[in-house]
Amino acid sequence: MLISQKKEETLKFLIFSMGDLNLAVGIDSVIRIIPLPKIYRSGDKLLGIIIYEEQEIVVIDLYKKIYGQESNIAKGFLVIFGGIRSLYGITIATLPNVQDVALSSLQPIPADYRDRDTLGIASHMMQIPIKKFEEPQTVFLLDAELLLKMAGT
Repeated sequence: MLISQKKEETLKFLIFSMGDLNLAVGIDSVIRIIPLPKIYRSGDKLLGIIIYEEQEIVVIDLYKKIYGQESNIAKGFLVIFGGIRSLYGITIATLPNVQDVALSSLQPIPADYRDRDTLGIASHMMQIPIKKFEEPQTVFLLDAELLLKMAGT
């Protein structure tokens, strides 16, 4: 007798911490993760720029967007992801986890809440254990479109 078991659909996410928040981006949009290079800025802005492999990459200071101050990460990483026309990056303090998450775990964030929340650029949230044997934690899925809109593209 065969027992048919339907395998639950999953999506793969890059999950990282920023301050006291757990954030995620879809792995499909990530091009590369590199050690944090020197970021050039023209002032107290959310954006900076790096040159990587002869390409200009706009770096979004997500920490500053969320917490209102620079993160002062001396040794961290830059997550490079692809936009429609160019490459973008966000800085993170530690290497992220790559994790498969069941589609049923994703809960959309209502636009009314998102518009009033300081994060404002998350489209979904999920309750998942980030490390083995840990209690599930809330992870906010960043909306790449809103992130790029914040970058002024």
